[in-house]
Amino acid sequence: MRGKDTVFVPFFGHPASTITATHQLARLTGCAVVPYFHRREGGRYILKIAPPLADIPSDDVIADTTQVNAAIEDMVREAPDQYLWIHRRFKRQPGGRSAFYN
Repeated sequence: MRGKDTVFVPFFGHPASTITATHQLARLTGCAVVPYFHRREGGRYILKIAPPLADIPSDDVIADTTQVNAAIEDMVREAPDQYLWIHRRFKRQPGGRSAFYN
């Protein structure tokens, strides 16, 4: 996705082109944004549901999307060995800067 559907916000300290769908859906519906993830432990899956993100939806797409990425970071930190991202997350960079990949 490009253009109006993405913004550059931090992800683990680096600008990442991030879709704004969570912000848009929350604005359209007024729903709470509730982060959750599951991790495998001893042959079972454990589901963790975090508290709803504060102040979403707001009028600020950057603030909302930054908060979503921060929630994802928190979940990855809890089980980094179970995190998998199969596409080049930092391929596009703001201002035409070089991507992290060769």
